[in-house]
Amino acid sequence: MPPRPPEAPPVVVVLTGGASRRMGSHKPVLDVGGRPLVARVLDAAGDRPALVVGPGQGVPDGVRVVWERVPGGGPVSGVSTAVEALAADAATSATPLPYAVVLLAADLPFVTSAHVDRLLEALGSADLAVTVDRDGRTNWLCSAWRVAALHGRLDELGDPYGRSMRDLADGIRTQSVDDPSGVALDVDTPADLTRARDRARGRARGRAEHRPSVD
Repeated sequence: MPPRPPEAPPVVVVLTGGASRRMGSHKPVLDVGGRPLVARVLDAAGDRPALVVGPGQGVPDGVRVVWERVPGGGPVSGVSTAVEALAADAATSATPLPYAVVLLAADLPFVTSAHVDRLLEALGSADLAVTVDRDGRTNWLCSAWRVAALHGRLDELGDPYGRSMRDLADGIRTQSVDDPSGVALDVDTPADLTRARDRARGRARGRAEHRPSVD
C-alpha cells in the first residue's frame, strides 16, 4: 500500500445540493432519530476534516460549507467544487492536498466511520473504492477516491455540469466494497424516510434495552 502522508489526511466531502424531487423537500434537513440527515452523515467523518458542498441547512457549527458556482449541476459538479476548494487551500497555505477524499451523499442516515475506514483501506489496490449493496447496486455517492486520480478525471471531463458519477468513474481503477449490513442505505422517497425512521427507533430501543440498570 502506498504510504499515506500524515500531514495530508483524507477529507470527507458531503454533497447536499440534490434536487430531492422524489422526496418533495430538502432531504439533508429531514429528521431521522432526532437529528437532521446531514448531521448523521457528518458523524461518519469521525476525526477527519469534513467539507459540505451545497446548502448548509442542518450542518453543525464548525463544519465548512462551500457552494457551487452554478447550483443544480448534479453530483459531479459538486465534487468538482470540493476539489477546487481543496486545491485553493493548498495553493494559499502550507496545507497539502489530501491523498484521498471520501464522497458521501447527505441522505445516508446509517453510514458509519467504520465503513469510511473500509472505503479508504480499499484504495490500497485502486484509485476508487465504491460501495455495492446486497442487491449489487453501486452507490457512487458512498465512495473514496485518490485525489490525483479524481483531479485527472475531472480535467478529462471538462465542464462537470450535468455529468453523471458513472461518467466520472469511467476508466478508473475501481474496487468494490460490500455493504452486508446496509449502512449505505439512502433515503430518496417518503417511504424510504419512514423505513429509516423506523430503523433508527429500533436501534434506539435496542440500546435502551441493553443499557445496564442502576440500582
